[in-house]
Amino acid sequence: MEIAKAYDPKTAEESHYQRWEANGYFAPEINEDPAAPTYSIVIPPPNVTGSLHMGHALQHTIMDVLTRWKRMQGFRTLWLPGTDHAGISVQRKVVEQLKKDEGKSPLDIGREEFIRRAWAWKEQYGNTITEQMRREGVSVDWSRHRFTMDESLSLAVRNVFCTLYKEGWIYRGLRIVNWCPRDKTVLSDLEVKEESKKDGKLVYLKYPVNGTDRTITVATTRPETMLGDTAVAVNPSDERYKDLIGRTVELPLTDREIPIIADEYVEAEFGTGAVKITPAHDPNDYLVGERHGLDLLLVMNEDGTMNAAAGKDFDGIDRFEARKIVVERFEELGLLEKIEDYEVSLPICERCKTVVEPILSKQWFVKMDEMRDIALDLMRSEGVPHFHPQVPHEKVYTAWLENLKDWTISRQLWWGHQIPAWYDNDGNVFVARTAVEAYEQAGTTELTQDQDVLDTWFSSGLWAFSTLGWTGEVRSEPSAVSRKDAGSDLLTANRLPLTDLETFLPTDVLVTGRDIIFLWVSRMIMLTKKFTGKKAFEDVVVTGTVLGKDGKPMSKSRNNGVDPLEMFDKFGVDATRIYLASVATGADIKWNDTGVETYRNFANKIWNATRFCLMNSENAAVDHASLMDRSALSLPDRWIISRLNQTAMDVNRSLSRYEFHTAVSLLYHFVWDDFCDWYIELKKDEINSGDVEATSRILTILEIALRMLHPFMPYLTEELWLKLPGISSQMHAKAYQNAEATIMLAAFPPGDANAVDPNAEAEMHLVIDTIRRVRNIRTEMNIKPSDRVAVHVAAAAENQAILAANEAQILKLARADKLVLGETLDVPKASAKAVIANAEIAVPLEGLIDFDKERERLQNQINKLDVEYQRLAGQLSNEDFVNKAPAEKVEALRERKAEIEQQTATLNSNLEAFK
Repeated sequence: MEIAKAYDPKTAEESHYQRWEANGYFAPEINEDPAAPTYSIVIPPPNVTGSLHMGHALQHTIMDVLTRWKRMQGFRTLWLPGTDHAGISVQRKVVEQLKKDEGKSPLDIGREEFIRRAWAWKEQYGNTITEQMRREGVSVDWSRHRFTMDESLSLAVRNVFCTLYKEGWIYRGLRIVNWCPRDKTVLSDLEVKEESKKDGKLVYLKYPVNGTDRTITVATTRPETMLGDTAVAVNPSDERYKDLIGRTVELPLTDREIPIIADEYVEAEFGTGAVKITPAHDPNDYLVGERHGLDLLLVMNEDGTMNAAAGKDFDGIDRFEARKIVVERFEELGLLEKIEDYEVSLPICERCKTVVEPILSKQWFVKMDEMRDIALDLMRSEGVPHFHPQVPHEKVYTAWLENLKDWTISRQLWWGHQIPAWYDNDGNVFVARTAVEAYEQAGTTELTQDQDVLDTWFSSGLWAFSTLGWTGEVRSEPSAVSRKDAGSDLLTANRLPLTDLETFLPTDVLVTGRDIIFLWVSRMIMLTKKFTGKKAFEDVVVTGTVLGKDGKPMSKSRNNGVDPLEMFDKFGVDATRIYLASVATGADIKWNDTGVETYRNFANKIWNATRFCLMNSENAAVDHASLMDRSALSLPDRWIISRLNQTAMDVNRSLSRYEFHTAVSLLYHFVWDDFCDWYIELKKDEINSGDVEATSRILTILEIALRMLHPFMPYLTEELWLKLPGISSQMHAKAYQNAEATIMLAAFPPGDANAVDPNAEAEMHLVIDTIRRVRNIRTEMNIKPSDRVAVHVAAAAENQAILAANEAQILKLARADKLVLGETLDVPKASAKAVIANAEIAVPLEGLIDFDKERERLQNQINKLDVEYQRLAGQLSNEDFVNKAPAEKVEALRERKAEIEQQTATLNSNLEAFK
């Protein structure tokens, strides 16, 4: 059979995915075995505002590898896709569009019209990433696609909120919150990133003490907040201020007097020992204010400008401009003691990078003490979730839970899940799933719904079970038992079909980034256990970060992003996928096009190997029986069958441990080295001569190898597998016998321990090592390819027998015309030698090369390497260089130095042979 000379990834990518999806191969229903075990993954829902980036590509690759692997093993698999409504991000997009197209603000069109437009924006632009995911080859069940604002998921959100409120886990209160002046909404602690700035200033302000000629000095990095001070606090045991406790100070720039109070919160040794207290603008000050009954004076507006409470001179002025004015006024009044350079830690909005302002605000919160205990109990009693890698994530996760604060869940947005709370004219609150229920509670329809929406992470926290059909509504079906918990006996003639919730929860694994372990992973664990009594998932695979080529996180500002779609176009989807999978689990990856190119070459190698097998496949076919009776097979056949089965077992073991990089390495070396470089070469003469049995055997080994590769390289393997003679749906796993033939439903090779033949592998290793060393000698000594050499081998009698039995292969592949075996070497001095584990090899050089020229060449190489060696030795002996240079550079230099030492030793040994 003839196939194209070169592999064109686009051809395969454009045809197979549509067929897979149209035939329902991604849905769990394709599995016809009622007793099949289940396997499920829910995708971390990307934002509808987003497009595919390398972080997605990495995580999607890992999830698809796992899903395809389990599907091929006969599991009833569900990989459930979906998207997140991305509250702040979508609202910002619609606001920008509204301003650009119509010059209007959201207030100009009203909430109802704004939400309508947000839905329209989502419908127009929100499918970009799902189409890009199809390009990736992800085998998600699109028929179960979920959106966090689907009606069923929205109902689940309302029911959870109402239940938690009824049980006292949700409350509304006045607290210091993180406020983003740009997005005009509160943020949770996890949505705020701390950034250090070395150009900060610590300003020392003097407040006059009433009734004395003294002042008391306070230090602050936010001078503008002094306009909201309601006290100065000192430590009660601080002798410097004991006589001032109970007095008042005149607060400059205002007409107010504020008290000097004593509180243990103040550290007498820190700074001046006196602290300005601004309860409405600092979380610690708020607690002090509560203890002392201080006024809560809010002096900022939602947009970060000062308000009327700050005084008429500051009303409407931006907070940072107000900061400058306050310092100037204090200096004019002679009340500015000094200004020091100070490294400050600024809270930054994770999304828009605006400096976040701590302000006092009435918000909705979830009490986290009981939620925390749910997660901690699971970790301590069952070790769930199992983090991969375990270090450092398990310890960090547990430590974070132990210090958990209440979760702010209200957001000042219009796009999202509107909080299901209504207020009457007296401010009484009625929490209900619907307005009608609220009216019934209140006994009136004169109610107004809370204008805020819930934090996006609130609905995302329900993702593991709301996507599987949980809404909080009571089911009429009698079972609440999971098939995973109870086994296949639940499917009886007297039972209603199990729901997705019963079938697929707990899910098996969550694949996610380290940055949302707290934001999302922890909350899913808590909420799933709380509302279903089940675990959200057993395992969590934490991926590393895909860095730019410069080794820094990808960002638009750095212009170092790498677009996965561009990589797909340049190298193919399969090459990009397997490159991403080759990264050690949890490790960061510095993007490198050369790495992807390596796997594109790998794809081409597989294509060319298949092309060779098919060109000589007349009357041959894939026949697994041809691998069964191994007793009569040649050493190369027994060896490749052994390597095939050992690789299959090792790959399965690696995938079960989430060691994707190990699985990729195993497959790469089996296919490239064992199969292509050695087995095909060893069997080429038989296949070219039309040996049907040998050709069927090599086709069968290729077919099994393609199945192992499929989860990593779905397009290439489907394209080639379907071209193999003898392929049919009979090769599917038993659960898919009635489906149209496709590699994605073929049984994944488990490997057979009985087929592993250590003796065959040891014998073949001796043969291969002998050939490889002779080839190395030919290269090192510049022996012409057309010149035949004599190969002398000194070895024990049993190893001589092995080499003698494979003499024809050795002579052919080493380009030799004679193989001389013995217990010792009897060769001229002018011979190139090499040592392997069980033998010593020599190749006489007389007549093959010009000795004088070779001596000169070898000496020149030695001299050149010595120059480089001395330079490296000088660098590495310089302690200053070793301590200051990047560790990876130092290690690379050390490796190169060791490599030169080895090369020089070989060259000196060769040179000695010519003396």
